[in-house]
Amino acid sequence: MADRSSSQKTGSQGQKWLLAHVEDHPHWLSRELIEDFGIDAEFEITDPSVSGDILKVQVKSSEQVERRDGAIKFTIERKYLEYADACRYPLILVRVDTTSKEAWYLWLQDWLLAQRVTGSPLLTEQVSWTAWVPESHTVAAGLDGELKKIARWEGSSQLALSLRDALHAAAAIGDRHMVLVLADALASCADGLGRAGLNAVIDEAIKLGDRMRGTYEGNAVADQLFAMVRRRGAVVDAETIDRLVLRGDSYSRAGLTSLAIMYDDHFQHLRSLGLPHRYAGMEPRVAYYCAFREAHPEHNSGDITVDPSAFTFAGLRYRQPDMFWDKYANRGPSALLDYLELIETDGGPPDVA
Repeated sequence: MADRSSSQKTGSQGQKWLLAHVEDHPHWLSRELIEDFGIDAEFEITDPSVSGDILKVQVKSSEQVERRDGAIKFTIERKYLEYADACRYPLILVRVDTTSKEAWYLWLQDWLLAQRVTGSPLLTEQVSWTAWVPESHTVAAGLDGELKKIARWEGSSQLALSLRDALHAAAAIGDRHMVLVLADALASCADGLGRAGLNAVIDEAIKLGDRMRGTYEGNAVADQLFAMVRRRGAVVDAETIDRLVLRGDSYSRAGLTSLAIMYDDHFQHLRSLGLPHRYAGMEPRVAYYCAFREAHPEHNSGDITVDPSAFTFAGLRYRQPDMFWDKYANRGPSALLDYLELIETDGGPPDVA
């Protein structure tokens, strides 16, 4: 009980010091929040006046923070990361050292976006994560710089988060006109989203396109996805390609077309992802296609004369049908997968999504 009381006292001291520290700044005000789950305080910009540019803040205090190689240790609990993922305001995690009277910050939504490069943390069962934040990332410095930009929704991360939310809302309410508007916005904003943001927005667009598959609006989203991967395919990660191409125990024809476009325009990046072996146990037909493209870079997705009959991979071979060019013209690269067969049997692959 004594240890708990000491911890509570340190937490209270750290939070009071932080609120006063922010309040002393001429361009900010601070508010303590008592009953808001997961949130200890709000910081709001007052430059030139109060205008609703707000940061939500979670405070963690210690008598002495852990330091290593010029960085401060942050422990990110799952409940705060889940809150950040759902919160429409920027959520800032602050570490306070009550002995040195210093504080450092981490923007949780931005951290979550960055982690998507290797897979979203929230898709795992992990309960906490560790981040090392540079010692230069102090609250004092942020109040004059980056924290203002975050509160004002400036930058690629906020753009990505806003587009992702807009796509989600359009799909939820079935607003088809808004879907068309957003489809155009996707292509025009792609270059300004950053690597993590682009993958997050593509992921949400995939979900939207699937909901509206076969409609004019769904096709518009698919067309803009093709445009994005053609322009920015060099930063698309393997996890996003999974969601683009795979559908349960099958695959998406539109997704495979996107994959083919990326092989056309971003061959070295695609080859670096190790897709043939990644998909060998997940969807062998997609693995076969990836392996063939990587073994024969001279072919592109528009080559209707392609004949991979001599190529085998993942226990599959290709049997060229009559009038193949006609089938390829209608189905695109996925037509190759329709005529794969097991090397040792006559069985063919199941239907595709």
